[in-house]
Amino acid sequence: MTHNLPPTSHQSDRPDSDASDRSDSNEYASANGIFASLQFRNLRFLWIGQTAHSAAVWMEQIAYPWLVLDLTNNNAAHVGGMMAARVLPQLFFGLWAGVIADWFDRKMLLFGTKFAVLLLQITFATILVTGNIELWHVYALSFIRGTFTAFDQPARQSLVADSVPSELLTNAVALMSATQNFMRIFGVMASGLLIALLGINGTFTTMAVVYLVTVIATWLIDVPSKNRTHEDTTITSDLAEGLRFAWSSAPIRGVILLSLVFYGFAMMWMQLFAALIARTVLDIGALGFSALVSAGGIGALIGSLTLAAKPSHTPGRRIATSVTMMGISLMLFGAAPSLPDPFGLAITFVTIFAVGIFHGVYLPLSYTIVLTAAPDDFRGRVVSIISLDRGMTTVGAIGGGLLAANLGVQNTQLLYGGLTFLGGFAIIALAQGMRDYRIR
Repeated sequence: MTHNLPPTSHQSDRPDSDASDRSDSNEYASANGIFASLQFRNLRFLWIGQTAHSAAVWMEQIAYPWLVLDLTNNNAAHVGGMMAARVLPQLFFGLWAGVIADWFDRKMLLFGTKFAVLLLQITFATILVTGNIELWHVYALSFIRGTFTAFDQPARQSLVADSVPSELLTNAVALMSATQNFMRIFGVMASGLLIALLGINGTFTTMAVVYLVTVIATWLIDVPSKNRTHEDTTITSDLAEGLRFAWSSAPIRGVILLSLVFYGFAMMWMQLFAALIARTVLDIGALGFSALVSAGGIGALIGSLTLAAKPSHTPGRRIATSVTMMGISLMLFGAAPSLPDPFGLAITFVTIFAVGIFHGVYLPLSYTIVLTAAPDDFRGRVVSIISLDRGMTTVGAIGGGLLAANLGVQNTQLLYGGLTFLGGFAIIALAQGMRDYRIR
């Protein structure tokens, strides 16, 4: 299949189903409010579905590590292994999922993954409630859940670009990210509270109910299926074409490299180290653990809402800087618990708040770059490459769990923070094409 590649700043198509919601593009470009992109019906339903999805996901971020620690008597290696099992499918299926998102109806693909996850949540909650849970069930569920996530990411992010005009894309992506960050605050606090009040069984049962909302909202999205010709190509040739395009685009290539650092080292504070520090160093219990993650969520919410209100036309410099600053904050997070109380506890929360701010800026800007730098029929594949970088979480989780078991969790967090800083700084210096990228 031959494509005429557009300029770096691609103007996205507008969905026909939203024709009644819009007039002239300048009218929407001038709507500079934080919620400007919610004028569009399809984005509203996508946003509602993402809100419920994020609530359930962030409840999982507390519930799963806590369940594994209960089942394994505080074994850090198993927490890392469980997180690796969840991300590993993205290494196997992530790139292929991007091709499928470019070939087929993205709305139906997204709905299929949401419905499958709902069935998975119900099944796991049933195993828990009946008292038949074993550690291998958690590993199996994590792997299957990660498989569905691999297909969810490219379809969902591409639908964002399909649902709004290009002048509101940064606003839409930042708003979706802000919602996820708000749900991090709500979801983790709700999970900690539910564990304290209803136990782990009640928490997982509640998550299944919450996830039903995202299934219904996704079904109500009405984005027309676009004609994507692929009869004369194969999935392998289209995948190779997507990889060539992504690597040939300087801004996308920079985001890919930066995401390797972000997911491999920076995100381990949330996936692994926060639970271990809360439980084994600070001894603040499930509610304290959820409050710690919520502090990061508050920071991320502020970062993403600020971006939604004032979208950046030079995102490359800001995301590279955010990763280096995140590395510094993570090193402080690793050191803070050793300080005398109450200063040590207070500084721990402050540093995670700072980490959250940089996190809240990084994610929406990274997706904005790849969605604006790629044409529509490449978006699924390009997003899947960024999602593939999440596979670095597997390496980071396994390595972090083993290092924490041998060197101590604080020393390992210090090491990972340093690697985040050095990696971000190196890419700032080398990836000029990403640094200088402008959204027209």
